[in-house]
Amino acid sequence: MVRELLKFYLQSGGYQNLLFAGDGDEALDVITTEEPDLVVLDLQMPRMGGPEVCQTLRADPSFRCSRCLSRRLPIPQRTGPKFSGPAQPTWSASRSMTPNYWSVSVFICRTATCCASFPHYRESMERDLKASNEKYGIEIRSHFETCDALGGDMWNAWPIDENRMGFHIIDFTGHGVVASLNTFRFQSLVAATRFDGNDQEAYIAKISRRLHSMLPTGQFATAIGGYIDMRENVMRYIAAAGPKPFLISPETPDGMFLPSDGRPLGMTADSQYEEREVAFPPGSSLFMYSDALTGAPDMVNPVYDEDRKQLALTGGLDEAGHPFDVIHADFCDRVEGPLDDDQTMVMLSRPTQGED
Repeated sequence: MVRELLKFYLQSGGYQNLLFAGDGDEALDVITTEEPDLVVLDLQMPRMGGPEVCQTLRADPSFRCSRCLSRRLPIPQRTGPKFSGPAQPTWSASRSMTPNYWSVSVFICRTATCCASFPHYRESMERDLKASNEKYGIEIRSHFETCDALGGDMWNAWPIDENRMGFHIIDFTGHGVVASLNTFRFQSLVAATRFDGNDQEAYIAKISRRLHSMLPTGQFATAIGGYIDMRENVMRYIAAAGPKPFLISPETPDGMFLPSDGRPLGMTADSQYEEREVAFPPGSSLFMYSDALTGAPDMVNPVYDEDRKQLALTGGLDEAGHPFDVIHADFCDRVEGPLDDDQTMVMLSRPTQGED
């Protein structure tokens, strides 16, 4: 019964490649054969309990994460209802064996955090960014800062094909455990949903619909995502109520804020989206950010408005500095920390021909 509950919540969190064992001995056989990235153990199991399985795994150097050999196999232990107590807040002790919401959130988030902290995960993202720079000549600068131990912002850039590089930035409501959990839900959906650059509208609508079925009521995400087509010299993007991106190009040296109206991801089950296209020739830059940039110290009295952003990004504050470095330094100078929200800034720049 506990295994079925774990299966339900893990699958709800976007995890699909799940294996189960009925006791400790069977668990060791499955781990040896399948080489999983993460193991969840119950403290009390038939034949061999969780602590004994854990000790066996820890004593054998061959039991390491199959994809990150430099560290031990992650083993977050769990316990059944009758072991719950103030010092061990896991499953509730009700007869229905219903998990406490906070415990489920913490468990899923810890699972996601373990997976995201794998060196192979970080290396994969770094490879994508490096490949984007080498393949397309795109310079990527970014800053990410959480206001809590766990954040609800995320961004990424990745190669699509020979001519197109994809990107997105997303900001979930709130911050902390639940917001962080939602970012991994989104990431799992993206990984499981085939990207179709020829029909981004349908792709984003599908992501939003699936998010809606997974997110608690009242939770959603604002986002900007799309791709840059190097052959056609355009950027095609979809907005989901994210802060307005700022575009600088040879045709618009003073920059311009792009439309970002659109329904937030996961808000409803029937959201529709519109793809927009803008010129993005060599010499263009796109600046994206989460709303912490315009919401500090609060949304009513922000110290950073559109005029200030435009000044910082177009040389009005420092002609010699890189626009990204200028706006980041200026924001830090004008806003006292700590922030009340996660902060993300990303700039994608396409150099002119012959420029390093």
